[in-house]
Amino acid sequence: MSRLIKKSSKKAIDEKKNTLIIELIEVFNRIGYQVRIEKGMFKGGYCLLREEKLFLLNKKLEQDKKISFLARNLGKIGIDRIYIKPNIRELIETESGNQRQSEFKFSENEEENNSN
Repeated sequence: MSRLIKKSSKKAIDEKKNTLIIELIEVFNRIGYQVRIEKGMFKGGYCLLREEKLFLLNKKLEQDKKISFLARNLGKIGIDRIYIKPNIRELIETESGNQRQSEFKFSENEEENNSN
C-alpha cells in the first residue's frame, strides 16, 4: 500500500504586506541598492559587491519577517535625506528603534550645552 504524502500548504500571500515589501524595496532602490531575493541558508543583509550596493533577502522568510528585516536595515543605512511616505518612514523608525523624538531631544540638549 502506498500512502500519499501531502506537502504543507503554502501560506496565502497577504496583498497588503506584499505591497509593503515592494515599497520597502523601492526605498532601497532609491538610495542606490539593488535588491536580490534568493534562496539560501541566510537571512539577508547589505553589502558592496564590485562597487555595487547590494541587499540580499531570503526568499523563504515569512512576509512579516521580510518587512521587519527590510525596515531595520533601512534604519541602519539611513533614510533621512530622501522623501518616504509617512507610514513607511514610521515603520522604519519603529523597527530600527530610531525614533525622531529622541534624536530631536538630543540635538536640543546639544544646542543648549553649546550655548553655555
